[in-house]
Amino acid sequence: MLAIAGLIFLMIFIAFPALQRGQRNTQRRRDLSMIVSQMNRWRVNNSGTSVSDNYKNAFAPNGFCTFYNHYIDDTVVDPSTGEPYKAALWGSTFVVNCKTGDKVDRKAVDDTAIGRSPNSYWAKMEPGDLQFDDVAVCDGETFNDELGRSAGLHAFAFRVKLEGGSTLCIDNGYKPVSALDGTPFDPISTFGIIEKH
Repeated sequence: MLAIAGLIFLMIFIAFPALQRGQRNTQRRRDLSMIVSQMNRWRVNNSGTSVSDNYKNAFAPNGFCTFYNHYIDDTVVDPSTGEPYKAALWGSTFVVNCKTGDKVDRKAVDDTAIGRSPNSYWAKMEPGDLQFDDVAVCDGETFNDELGRSAGLHAFAFRVKLEGGSTLCIDNGYKPVSALDGTPFDPISTFGIIEKH
């Protein structure tokens, strides 16, 4: 009987952290969906203006941190740290806490976006970090960055690093179509890879 009780305790001891990770990742999914919804709201309220994904513009009038500070409530925090999500923006190895302005140099890049131009990169993410791309859609866990500037008023995507190593990508549902016949637009076969910046 004691052995059975010990086995049950061991199973709970092993399963409980996994359950907590799963709950935190579920919260990140909900938060990311809400952030996408708020980005759509920003665009409606700003006549379709895109939010810049460039780290250098983070606090500019159309910068990501300006959007984040005006549209994301202070109660939206990463469930692991209790702090606001850090933004990994284009062109820097830094992630920035938009609420405080604090930044951390990850000294490494995440260049997994499909079709990115050779100089496009974001800081390497850790669980709870957000990436934002202002001209992209999701392709599995990563961005498809091959849309070209013409999609800039329509497409955007976010990614968040989850505990356990995977990444969740959510876009705003933009589907590029050909202006001629309504079929899906394939910028690689049509034009080759289009540089974003």
